[in-house]
Amino acid sequence: MNLHTDYQKIYISDVLLIIHMYEKIKITENTLQVLALFTNAFSREYYVREVEKLLKISPRTSQLILEDLEDKGIIESKTRGKIKTFKLNPSEFTKRYLVFVEQYKAIAFLEKKLLIKEIIEKITPHIKGIGIIFGSYVKMLEKEGSDLDIFVAGDYNKEGIKKVSKNLGIEISVKCYPIKTFEKNLAKDILLKEVLKNHIVFVNIEQFIQVVFKNG
Repeated sequence: MNLHTDYQKIYISDVLLIIHMYEKIKITENTLQVLALFTNAFSREYYVREVEKLLKISPRTSQLILEDLEDKGIIESKTRGKIKTFKLNPSEFTKRYLVFVEQYKAIAFLEKKLLIKEIIEKITPHIKGIGIIFGSYVKMLEKEGSDLDIFVAGDYNKEGIKKVSKNLGIEISVKCYPIKTFEKNLAKDILLKEVLKNHIVFVNIEQFIQVVFKNG
């Protein structure tokens, strides 16, 4: 079995899925970027002007996208005084959209970070569970010599990842919780809150979304 080839097949499959979704539901990249904001901690609320400033799109575009997502039942709104805020509606339909959004985020990130893409290709076979990139690289704050922070919910092959780290000349720092610990402590653990706030999921996205909404 060629694990590198298998990862490439999964990656290509994700790209084709996004292309198919674009065509089938006519979703725009602006819409994906708006939805991606809601994956920052998953409980965050946004208002129109905030979305406009964060994504550098017009207030009208922000409003139309948020209203369309609300019409679809993906987000819900409430009004405080004169300000209308939006948050995720944790429905099964929303979860399907968010799996798609997390795939989009991972592909967009890895296409910009070619070394990280190579590392992820090589460490993926060594991870059993959910694999997540977090820390400085996801925040776009990395410097020369920065560690690549990986969180694993499940288990991983320590020696296999250490070998990849040595071969590619980048320190890979892995934090690992058993899956049950991850599920139980998701809403209260400081590290997990940091992971949720800024993350790129590269292994088992669907399981990640299910756990987040089960315990978030």
